[in-house]
Amino acid sequence: MEILTSEEYKNRFREHLEKTQKELFKYNGFDEFVKYKDRFGTGIVCDVELRSGLELLIAEKYFEHNLCTWNHHNLQPFPLISQFHISGNLRTITPGIKEIPDDYIQYNGRNYLFYLPNIDEIEQRLAGENRLDIVIDIYPDWLRSFSQNFESLPTSLQSFLEDEHPPIFHHTVGEITSAMFAVLRQMLDAPYQGMMKRMYLESKVIELLALQFNQLLYKEQTIHLLVNLKPADIEKIYHARDILIYRVDNPPSLLDLGKMVHLGERKLQQGFKEIFGTTVFGYLHDYRMEQAKIMLNGTKMQVAEVSNAVGYAHLGYFAQAFKKKFGIMPKECQRGKKPLK
Repeated sequence: MEILTSEEYKNRFREHLEKTQKELFKYNGFDEFVKYKDRFGTGIVCDVELRSGLELLIAEKYFEHNLCTWNHHNLQPFPLISQFHISGNLRTITPGIKEIPDDYIQYNGRNYLFYLPNIDEIEQRLAGENRLDIVIDIYPDWLRSFSQNFESLPTSLQSFLEDEHPPIFHHTVGEITSAMFAVLRQMLDAPYQGMMKRMYLESKVIELLALQFNQLLYKEQTIHLLVNLKPADIEKIYHARDILIYRVDNPPSLLDLGKMVHLGERKLQQGFKEIFGTTVFGYLHDYRMEQAKIMLNGTKMQVAEVSNAVGYAHLGYFAQAFKKKFGIMPKECQRGKKPLK
């Protein structure tokens, strides 16, 4: 797979735009809209500077070929970044940084908050991936404008605002909630233009950040109750959970999963018990069944297709597991009968 530095990729992107100027539009000096097609794929990128210290990027990209970019986070000052992966996944390799995993995936349907100045990373995009992301760059002065009292914020955000040299962090905040999805959809379908669009988008960004910060605060408060696990181990447990969900149709063994997140099998099982109230494969089983129920209720997929999609090669085993979980057979669920459990 070809690896380009971020600067090389940007230069190729600029060269493409020079040849296709009709694809580049600007509105009022703050809203830049680019529709492009290059040898890696196609995409639409909207970049909006809402005000000094707050920037919004909406990017939809389809990759026709694999692409790796080597990025150096050398902006000064470097912003706090809030990221919402609506579709698609992004693999990132950051070797030798103790605060974050060497190799991790940001998954669709989740939101992230990170502050990672002065690091090198490799981002990998795979052919066939359709990515839709909303990314918000937040500079400390803009965030400080709301209050000089930061005690209500999560601790990592307090450090970001108070310390001259704040520690780096990368938080998988959690699932994109229904409230977040509603705001994201409103941003994607903004009904205004010009100044009114800018005002509308800024109000939605503030609402979205409030939801995200509150979700992180709740997660942080929950972590404080987990007396037997270190914060670094808790992040690894959540990372292991994400891997299981990503590979639901072909999950790794317990040993391999532990190696992937740098935890022993015992600590991995202990972590799942304490955080999720079940074993590793108990969690996987429950997730498979819930996904199967959604597919049977909300799609026209055949029962056999649903069985394969959630990792069951044998239709009979799937039907037995589904009935044990919900009290009805998959066919009954597909016909609209309500689960008994």
